[in-house]
Amino acid sequence: MSIAKRMYYQAARLVNLSLLKGAAPTGILLPYHHLVSDEQVPYVKHLYPYKGVKAFQRDLDYLLKHFKPVSLQEVIAAIRRQAPLPAHTFLLTFDDGLKEVAEVIAPLLRQKGIPAAFFLNSAFIDNRSLFYRFKISLLVEALLQPQSRATLDALAEVLAQHKNGPLPGVASPESSRPETLIQAVKRIRYHNRALTDAAGAVLGIDFNAWLAEHQPFMSSDQVRKLVEEGFAIGGHSIDHPYYQDLTLEEMLRQTTASVDMLAERFGLHYKAFAFPHSDAGIPKAFFDRLLQGPEPAVDVIFGTNNQRRDIYPGILHRFNCERPELDIAAAVKGILIYNRLQKVRGQSVIRRD
Repeated sequence: MSIAKRMYYQAARLVNLSLLKGAAPTGILLPYHHLVSDEQVPYVKHLYPYKGVKAFQRDLDYLLKHFKPVSLQEVIAAIRRQAPLPAHTFLLTFDDGLKEVAEVIAPLLRQKGIPAAFFLNSAFIDNRSLFYRFKISLLVEALLQPQSRATLDALAEVLAQHKNGPLPGVASPESSRPETLIQAVKRIRYHNRALTDAAGAVLGIDFNAWLAEHQPFMSSDQVRKLVEEGFAIGGHSIDHPYYQDLTLEEMLRQTTASVDMLAERFGLHYKAFAFPHSDAGIPKAFFDRLLQGPEPAVDVIFGTNNQRRDIYPGILHRFNCERPELDIAAAVKGILIYNRLQKVRGQSVIRRD
């Protein structure tokens, strides 16, 4: 987090919450996480930060003290009735379907009686495949260990000879310093994700064997238990692409395939979707196709645009609440102040082309 952002949140924390509670444009707070763990999780640690158990428990206690928890099912019911969402409430959401949901997060939520929604990638359930960005984190972890000059040169050559051109920063086999290779590996995107397997082969990482041993994602049985306990689940795409890089038809396929599979496999009477990465730049036509008509393809879509309103009531925007250096009081007050400033500027509603 930048110094400016840190100062902003420190100042926000001093504001009385009662002055801000009405600032959320939709009335409901929508914080999101990926995982909660006291462990160093190697397939995540080089991608984004996350909170430990005690910090997460403190956050839950704060939310319960100042807001009322609601379920995804209650939110969808309000949208279907075309009724306002309940004010001064919160819905916790978690992305990617990691095993920590079943092992750490859900037990804590059960203890405190808090509902939540978990957004899953259909390709990752039962550990059938490994998210390419998790491979990136594992590659970075390997490059932080001592590697031979021959290995580093070989990896630089693999990255430089990619069929779509070399990754930025790796123009030749001479670009083989570990820090250069780490930055290059971090630039691998969805469209050239096969590079992660090629890089893994050079570094001696068998991702299929690693996946079978560590199983980072939940199984169908674990997901089914969550549903039986009243927790909600939704789609998060098939395999977590950047939607901005896809055609409209592929965006729609990734979305409907994930939500339809979950509804069928787990007997859901609702369909929810949360964007992987970001909803920035997604055209209006995408939302028209999914939300319009007498029988919409999905009931609710979650974006990442910090609580702002969107073109349809069925689009809700979440905010990041998992930075360990930011307690929930600062995060909530910071986002509510931001929402108020956006309204003053006339920017509280998202426009889509």
